[in-house]
Amino acid sequence: MLLKKPKIFLLLFLLQLTSFSQESGVLQQTIRGKVVDQQTQIPLPGANVVLLNSEPFKATATNQDGEFRIPNVPVGRQSILVSFIGYHNGLVNNLIVNSGRETLLLIELEERVEVTEEVVVVGNYRKDLALNQMASVSARTFTVEEAGRYAGTREDVARMAVNFAGVSGANDSRNDIIVRGNTPGGILWRLDDVDIPNPNHFAASGTTGGPVGMLNNNTLRNSDFFTGAFPAEYGNVFSGVFDLKMREGNNEKYEFLKQVGFNGFELGAEGPFKKGSKSSFLANYRYSTLQIFDMFGISFGTSGIPKYQDLSFKMNFPTKKGKISWFGLAGKSSISMLDSEDNSADLYTNEGMNLENGSNSLATGVNMVRFHNENTYSKVVFSYVNQNGFTDLDEFDPGEEPAPSYRENNLEDRFSFRYILNRKFSRKLSARSGFTIDRFGYRLNSKSWKENDNRWEYWLNNKKAVFEGPNLYQTYSHAVYKFSDQFEIKPGIHLMYFGLNDRFSVEPRFGASWKTSPGTSLNFGYGKHSKVQSMATYFIESVASQGEIVLTNKNLGFTKTHHMVLGFDALLSQHLRFKTEAYYQYLFDVPVEKKPSCFSLLNTGANWGLNTRDNMFNGGEGWNYGVEFTLEKFYHKNYYFLTTLSLFDSKYTGSDGVKRNTAFNGNFVFNALAGREFAINSTSILVFDARLTWAGGKRYTPIDIEASRSTNEPFGTEYHYDQAYSQQFPDYVKADVKIGFRKDGKKVSQLWEFYVENITNHKNPLNQSFSKRKDAIETVYQLGFFPLFNYRIYF
Repeated sequence: MLLKKPKIFLLLFLLQLTSFSQESGVLQQTIRGKVVDQQTQIPLPGANVVLLNSEPFKATATNQDGEFRIPNVPVGRQSILVSFIGYHNGLVNNLIVNSGRETLLLIELEERVEVTEEVVVVGNYRKDLALNQMASVSARTFTVEEAGRYAGTREDVARMAVNFAGVSGANDSRNDIIVRGNTPGGILWRLDDVDIPNPNHFAASGTTGGPVGMLNNNTLRNSDFFTGAFPAEYGNVFSGVFDLKMREGNNEKYEFLKQVGFNGFELGAEGPFKKGSKSSFLANYRYSTLQIFDMFGISFGTSGIPKYQDLSFKMNFPTKKGKISWFGLAGKSSISMLDSEDNSADLYTNEGMNLENGSNSLATGVNMVRFHNENTYSKVVFSYVNQNGFTDLDEFDPGEEPAPSYRENNLEDRFSFRYILNRKFSRKLSARSGFTIDRFGYRLNSKSWKENDNRWEYWLNNKKAVFEGPNLYQTYSHAVYKFSDQFEIKPGIHLMYFGLNDRFSVEPRFGASWKTSPGTSLNFGYGKHSKVQSMATYFIESVASQGEIVLTNKNLGFTKTHHMVLGFDALLSQHLRFKTEAYYQYLFDVPVEKKPSCFSLLNTGANWGLNTRDNMFNGGEGWNYGVEFTLEKFYHKNYYFLTTLSLFDSKYTGSDGVKRNTAFNGNFVFNALAGREFAINSTSILVFDARLTWAGGKRYTPIDIEASRSTNEPFGTEYHYDQAYSQQFPDYVKADVKIGFRKDGKKVSQLWEFYVENITNHKNPLNQSFSKRKDAIETVYQLGFFPLFNYRIYF
């Protein structure tokens, strides 16, 4: 399925990059799209669509299918105003219209509760509000442009989210994100109504991040990100939610993309399956940049060459009463970092380690939408996901040959069925309900070498075909009732049952929003949330007194939380927003060891490895509380800025009863981002973006030097566990800059970008390990001065 001859791919990619001529004159393109009701997704025929500030004036109305077309739009930044009787107006600001492809929009209008003869209110596009109208707090929409615009994001939606209030990064080498002090393992990724596994290359079992993202910005449309008190439709999660949407391909004309940059060499195509039909396809393929250069003998001096490729696609087929779509996301990756050859530790390995690591993953789903009437639609979703992560670790002392130390090859897969029913009963009342059935399969194999016994000791050695594994059942119902256009409530409930050990959870949810004035609002949200443990946790093996293998964790219950949020939002002007939220989260029934210890699954993701233990019970607790501030100027008059400040505290207790800092308790995060565009002429734009992050240093556990000198255990460093996470590295400081140049031709659009991460080369500690070779503690630092480039062409 994935390309096997990268040299041919490179030649095809480079062919004709310089053969496109840039023609002069006024360049134009088409804006078209669809206008629908926000709650029911029913098309709105007869809606007025106006291109603002157009000369001559350009406007149109939607047809019976809610579709519109505005041809001959000058390239550059444009704004669209949409109005329809009985609905709040929609204003989509500062679209980038380029000559290489049409601009396709899906515009959702919210029905008004109070209808007057004359509608004068203009609703602006609000990035602080979610597309999902069941959300009241801790949610915002992000655009594909944002994921590519912000300095330091590498066109990665997870790295983009690190700039939002309440969010911080685990380390520069991966895109794991920490939401309000929670473990990165508490994140839920959802793509087109399918809960997908870790969407990153080099993904390890039970993790949600990785060094290189598989999600491709060129295939996504505007999506939602949540940081707490989620609507009832989101279950099996307690930290944060990415609810991502893939866009549909152009159903009228064929368009193509070529791109080369840090993330890889990329080819993209979209268009109709047949001219005149409304069905379409969208596909993007990417191959590792460093791997291609390595094949041509170009070295970057890295300790390992990351090899990866991924494919994403979506096919869309309209029907008489709805549509059917099929999407897929697949990737494979591997890397070898051999200290026996490079003689150096790095971000991923310690001294004296040879590491081979990789992963393969697949997520695919068929989504069938049916519109029953003008107030009701339903969705049926069938999906299959699969992820396999593998690790081979060898260790050696100076002057010795590498010897086997650790092997891991874990596969988890899942078949799922999901049903969603959405109904609008009136202008005031709407509801969404549904259920999901997940059937799990797994093949778990992890073992470490016991040198004294000259044998492998298995941690995991269990498998079950996907049709034979346990079921997870979830159902929910959520409603929004609008007393007026100023006040609404959103009650809901989520139920979850896990067939492996007959665990059941009842999770009430509630939200409320009060618009205290035309530009201000008070918002409240509460949710009880639960999450099953990883398959590795349930099936880790223990050896009983008689030598038999027992699964001591099989009856573990869910990790549970109560999360409360109070927020205030103010539009200081049409383009300037202030927002603050205060929150409290109590976590309970957290798995901890039965023997007294500092271990807790709330710290999963702080270190590399399997991140679990045997002989656990649901006896741990955790507390996260804090306050967050956001001041954001939306893009206007050629510039934008975003500043966020998060002040928080994150604590936990293990089975020893001691209240400690979690591994993610940095206490504060400050972000400042800004960007400006300069028009050289009507077809050429120069872009500058910058970002500064200042955050509390990473927590760590002091090293036990004497124990480390004598240990024969894997990974070679021992710690003072009674002092877990009691120490903190100096503050984390990182400044990133980006310079871009956009150029439009008659049929071609091009983008050049050069960006530098950590431009000041500030040394941010990542972790410490004990070097037997040097008989000293070594500090591994995060990413230093790191220049990158990107080139993209649409045609």
